[in-house]
Amino acid sequence: MKKILAALCVCAVALILGACGSKNTPSATAEAYADYIIKGDYKSAIELIQFKGSEEQVEKQKEFYLQMLENKVKDGLPDDKKMTKFEVINEEIDEENGKATVTANVTYANDTTKEETTKLVKTEDGKWMIDGEK
Repeated sequence: MKKILAALCVCAVALILGACGSKNTPSATAEAYADYIIKGDYKSAIELIQFKGSEEQVEKQKEFYLQMLENKVKDGLPDDKKMTKFEVINEEIDEENGKATVTANVTYANDTTKEETTKLVKTEDGKWMIDGEK
C-alpha cells in the first residue's frame, strides 16, 4: 500500500511540474497578457512586458504604461478597441535569438475580428515576455 501511495505521489508531482512548465510558452504569455487586459487587470498585464534599462528606468516605464492604459479606459475606449477575445492561431519561435511571434484572432466589442501579432522575447531566466521594445 505504501509503495502504491508513493508511486501516486511521484506521478502527481510529475504532472504538476509538467503542467507548470508547459505554461512558459510564447502563446501562453500572450494569452495571459490578453486575459489581463480583457479583465482590466493592467498591473498584472504589465508584469508580462519585458522593459529594458536600469531598475529605476523599468519602474518608470511600467508606471507610464499603467497610467496610459488606465487613462485610455477612463476616457472610454471605442468598441473597436475593447478586446473581448484572443485566440492564438500561430506561434513562431526563434530559439537561437530568443524571440517569438504569436499571431492571434482578436475580437473586439463591436464584434469585429482582426488578426494581430505579438512579439515576445525570452529573458535570461528562460521566461517568455511581451517585447516592450516594439
